[in-house]
Amino acid sequence: MSRTRMAERGEATRRALCLATEALVAEHGLEAATLRRIAEASGQRNVAAVTYHFGTVPQLLRAIVEMRLVEAEVMRAEAIASFTDPMQIDAFSAWLHVVRSALSPPDEQAAFAHVRFLLHMRLAGLLSDPFDPAVDRTGTPALEFLLGRIREQMRHIPPHIAQARIGLCGLMYWNAVVLYLEAEDGRPQAQRELRDILADVEASAKYIIELI
Repeated sequence: MSRTRMAERGEATRRALCLATEALVAEHGLEAATLRRIAEASGQRNVAAVTYHFGTVPQLLRAIVEMRLVEAEVMRAEAIASFTDPMQIDAFSAWLHVVRSALSPPDEQAAFAHVRFLLHMRLAGLLSDPFDPAVDRTGTPALEFLLGRIREQMRHIPPHIAQARIGLCGLMYWNAVVLYLEAEDGRPQAQRELRDILADVEASAKYIIELI
């Protein structure tokens, strides 16, 4: 087998592991991300596949976040380019483009798997603070630009309050998706379209972000 073919096969295996783990965590939580269950979910016969390709499960989880961040860069860059003057993007619009880009990434193996995966990661304290300037976002300039617009326009607010507001808005958005999915068993909320529910959340987030 040629080196090119081997590299392609290795990349395909890594992506399969990422997608399977994302769905596994989305459905069952971080405690489900064991070597055995990940191997089974991704169709790998060898339970050491994660160790071989990523080193550890935490490194695999981080690789999933990075994979989706890079994929979302295209959407974020297009959103920025749609403005005549990107420097006029307000904080709420910047936040909206950040969260919406996580809703429908390619190849999800379960409904809104990435959003649910991120929620588990966030609640476990495994996601970096978007306001932390020390976080290296070299490979995601569009994301860094949007976060910069948020920080710039919320600079009159004490940093810990701005951080709490953005964190609250993100949790509201992600939880709305999760609760909608859980309500599909026939409870009243399931009768509403998800886009209508998210529109309500976005209106609340706009108020929170723009509150002086």
